[in-house]
Amino acid sequence: MDRPGADNPLPPNWPHRTQSAFVPIGRLTWHLQVHASRKPSDRTIVLLHGTGASTHSWADLIEVLQEGACVLAIDLPGHGFTRGADPKNLTLPMMARDLHELFLEIELEKNVILVGHSAGAPLAIELAYQHSGLNNPAFQITQIIGLNPSLVPPPALYTTLLGPMVAPMATSGPMTSMIAFIASSTAMVNQLLDSTESKVSDQHRDYYRFLFSQPSHVQGSMGFMAGADLPSILARAKDLTIPISFLIGQRDSWVKENALKKIIQQHFPEAQITIWPGGHL
Repeated sequence: MDRPGADNPLPPNWPHRTQSAFVPIGRLTWHLQVHASRKPSDRTIVLLHGTGASTHSWADLIEVLQEGACVLAIDLPGHGFTRGADPKNLTLPMMARDLHELFLEIELEKNVILVGHSAGAPLAIELAYQHSGLNNPAFQITQIIGLNPSLVPPPALYTTLLGPMVAPMATSGPMTSMIAFIASSTAMVNQLLDSTESKVSDQHRDYYRFLFSQPSHVQGSMGFMAGADLPSILARAKDLTIPISFLIGQRDSWVKENALKKIIQQHFPEAQITIWPGGHL
């Protein structure tokens, strides 16, 4: 993959590169891509990727989604080409607040549909929780769609033993630099993608390899994993007042179908569930 130029950090062959914009707000400089609706519409679909991904994850869906809405794809803090994130701030509540500031800065006014993949789904739910407490909000969140949502909490062993170890690793520059070097020089990324039981094109594999050769992206991915408090999201599920639906892949080896369905039925009993024969990606 070609290296990015000094005047634009995106590689020349990055998907939808011409739609990219960079928005500085406080400590963060956001990378986002805005795709206008092809028909008059009062809806904006906001796409929130999962851990370790970026705007490229949605590249093949943009054209279809543009038929009925404006589409906003975002690199989350610590991911892709959004710069300035502190790994210690990559918690769901902090990232949701940062996203709300971004939406106000770009004057997002329409009815908003939040679409979150994997860890992006609990982030969408956290954003909706926070938004519901606002007086006279500038925009309305009308629906949440979770694609293979990471709503299954980690086992107790992780919470009590491994969790406290992952967080320091996430903020360690030498550690993330080493992982980035390994990712760029071995088959690690291909093995990770294969483990999702998904069909991933060679081009998209190149995009992932590029991302994971960047220490900042590795650090952001690990920080996002370390900062996700799923029990808190599930404990407040009764407070969610907007429609929510989930798409679950039968072959998803990262978020298992049966465990996920139990969580959804327990905490989001009114949610619509659609099952499809796909993997995590």
